[in-house]
Parts: sequence; structure tokens; C-alpha cells
Amino acid sequence: MIKFIYLIFTIGSFFAYCFSNEIPTILVSFDGMRYDYLNKVNTPNFDKFIDDGVIAESLMPIFPSLTFPNHYSIATGTYSNEHFITGNHFHSKEHNQKYSMYKRETVEDPKFYGGEPIWVTAEKQGVKTASYFWVGSEAPIKGIQPSIFKRYDSQVQYSSRVDSIISWLKLPIKKRPKLLMLYFNEPDKSGHIYGPNSLEVLNAIEIADKMVGKLVNGLIKNMINANIIILSDHGMREISRNKVIVLDEFYPEIKKHNVFGSGPLLQIDSKDNILNNLNNIPNLSVYRKNKIPQRYNFVNVNTCDYLVVSDPGWLVFTEESLSKTTMLDIKGMHGWDPLDKKMHGIFMAKGPSIYEGKVINTFENVLVNGIICKLLNILPYSSHQYRDGSIINNEVINKIVK
Repeated sequence: MIKFIYLIFTIGSFFAYCFSNEIPTILVSFDGMRYDYLNKVNTPNFDKFIDDGVIAESLMPIFPSLTFPNHYSIATGTYSNEHFITGNHFHSKEHNQKYSMYKRETVEDPKFYGGEPIWVTAEKQGVKTASYFWVGSEAPIKGIQPSIFKRYDSQVQYSSRVDSIISWLKLPIKKRPKLLMLYFNEPDKSGHIYGPNSLEVLNAIEIADKMVGKLVNGLIKNMINANIIILSDHGMREISRNKVIVLDEFYPEIKKHNVFGSGPLLQIDSKDNILNNLNNIPNLSVYRKNKIPQRYNFVNVNTCDYLVVSDPGWLVFTEESLSKTTMLDIKGMHGWDPLDKKMHGIFMAKGPSIYEGKVINTFENVLVNGIICKLLNILPYSSHQYRDGSIINNEVINKIVK
């Protein structure tokens, strides 16, 4: 009799949770989880998740395929030409200041961030949100931050992050978030240090699998019904000292110009016509600002006069930047053209509002914002985004959300 009463109580609590605050959405990012990584090692929790939901062949990043631009594109549904985060580090002409992911004063300054992240859109419509380390959430963009947010600290244990998500979902109704965003910096870190084919990456994938299991089991244990999206921002490639381009070797006068960045891409500010000096360098594409491929969606007020993009796997430096870089001490990198399949990440979703057992084609990560809007039943922030490549693509949304 007591067990029966307890069963009725818990079932009642379950339905009370669902209907009192509707169904929450949890967005989880495993940084640098390449689209094919789950085939490298046994991942029972990912496998079960996929069987119960929707998986995409891959998730295409924006250009450049770097962490900060892509996490912010996922949040805003815009490309770097609109949200202005064109790298993990970049020079802002608009503010005459360098933005760096390592500088808290720039990371927390809203002036650098364009577009409107999903947590701002949701909070403006009365939907509470929570962020555990999502790019941009530490800045009061448009004067708004998630109701709950954490300042980035890579030392926080992964299990503690999952525990926090569960605890936030157990808050009283008035404080409980309906959108929760969770970030893990692996397997990106291991991919950089040891390379994408390393044992360390395999170990990081297995740890990620355990975190998926911990999250799903935590929801089941606490009788929380949620829609879950798991994705990554980009993939990873092996790099080598044998695939390095030094611009000074082809154009000694490069030191007279302002050069920003290095690695998969860099930018050059020069009023001179330097195209002929750089145009025939092997494994390199050089574009004048007005000729940058439209599909990059890269040009904004901060864009330099020239964009230099190396072929996938190749790195470009000046002699000065090469003398300062630590990039050649690592084994993996990303940032190249989104058409390079090795730059692609993962996307999968499951939950009461998600279809089951479906495989869909590759799509761009700017569409994730629209998927979340549909799940939360909120309006996208701006009608101008209904153009191609924006947050609204009903064909993709309707393949995922019931």
C-alpha cells in the first residue's frame, strides 16, 4: 500500500513538473567533437541517445571554424559578419581594441557582441535560462544575462557541471530555468595537444559518453522530462611542422603591413595592392575584402583589407608570429573552411518533442537557434533573420521537432 501511494505521488510529481513549467530544453556542447569521433570508441550512452532521437550526418560550422565564433553563432543564429566574433582573438577596428578569450575584461564586455543570443531572446519573453560556461553568457548583452550563469573555470569537474544542471531543474517553479546550456572543453583540449587520432582523444570521448549517461540518468532519477540537444562547435585536423607557410619567404615586405592572426587564417590591413605578391603561394588563398567568398559570411566593420586562408591542414604565419607561436608544439588544429568535412561537428537530439530514430542530412549550426525557439515556443528576435542561412529553416526544424 505504501509503495502504491509512493508510486502515485511520484507519477503526480512527474506530471506536475511537466505541466507547471512545460518541458525544459538542455543544450550540451562537447567542444571539438568531430563528426566521426563516436565511431572511434565504444559509446553506449551516445548510442542509446541516438537510437531514441534524431542524429545529423554532421553539423557544419561557420567560418572560421573556431570555438568562440561558432558557439556564439549557435547561440544567435547568425554568422560572424553579423555577430562580429570573428575569432577566439581578433582586433576590433570599431573599438580599437583586441578581443581575446583569455581576457576577462573583453569576454565580459557586451560592446564586442552583435546579434542576440538565445538566452536574451528567451529572458525578454519571460523564459528563464541558465548557462554553464556558454560563450557570451558572461557579458550583459543588451543589458541581459541568463538568470543563472557561471564564469568560465576549466578546473570545475565535469560531473559537478552535470549535477548543477539537475539541481537547477529542481528549483522552485519561479526560479527554475526552461533553457539550460552546458559546455565541456573536451575532446577539443586533447585533440589540440595530442592530435585527433590519439589515445587521449579516445579517452576524452569515453568521458563525454559517461557525462551523457550521467545527465540522462539524473533526469530519469529525478523524473524530469526534458528535450536534450547534444552538439559540438567544430572538428579537428592533424597539423605538422611540414605544412607551414611563412609569408616573408614569398613577400619580404609583409612586415611593413599590419597583420592580425596566424594558423589556418590571418588578415592583413594595407592600402597597397599586395595581391600579386601573395596570389601564387601554394596551399594558400588570398582575398581582397570585397572578393571574400560570400559563403564565408565574414565581412563586417572589423574585417581587414585582405583575408588569407590556408588549405586544410596547412598553417600560415609571418616570421614574427612564427617566432612567438606555440601552435607548432601541438598536434591538432581547426579553423579552416567549413566545407572541409574534418571541421564538422556532431548534432543529436532526443526528448518528448523530438522525433525518434531519424537520421538527417548535414546542416549549418546557425539553424540551432531556430530549433531551440521552436522547442521553447518563443519568437525569434528579429525578422531580418528569415533570409537564407538564418535561424529560421522550417525544413530542418520540422525534421527534428514534432
